Amino acid sequence: MEKPELETRKAVYDLVVRKPGVHLREIERDTNLSLGVVRYHLDRLQREELISSEADRYFKRFFPKNRIPNVPTGTFAVLRQESLRKVMLHLLNNPGSTHAQLKDALQLPPSTLSTYLSILLKKGAILRERKGKENFYSAADEESVIKVLLVYRPSFLDKLVDNAISMYLER
Repeated sequence: MEKPELETRKAVYDLVVRKPGVHLREIERDTNLSLGVVRYHLDRLQREELISSEADRYFKRFFPKNRIPNVPTGTFAVLRQESLRKVMLHLLNNPGSTHAQLKDALQLPPSTLSTYLSILLKKGAILRERKGKENFYSAADEESVIKVLLVYRPSFLDKLVDNAISMYLER
């Protein structure tokens, strides 16, 4: 099916394509449209099967259909959130990091880091390996993360993304 013809719907669709995993309020802010108008066009785009949505804790995230094959929508959702993205980027370049190493590198309180790790584990974005009393964390699918970062780098506006991609490609 072709892109929607209406300019407003096209603007909403283009934003979802540029920023997979974008949520309702972010679309409202980025397009300068009213919440009701955004909801209407998102509903139409979903009925036309151009986009899909997925519940993500407190948000409903929107994804273009068939844009990057074989990349789980959870990967997009995780990378859309700056705090979770920082953890993922660190694990991408430092696989097998412990809780203590992550805490020190990211300068996060232990409880906050534990919450982030729990979210990432639940979404299947990271793996945890237990050796003795220590847990070691790494990205579950490095290739999918890199694919999303490379394709959607401009939408992240984050120097950490550029550094992580460079370091990963050098390994």
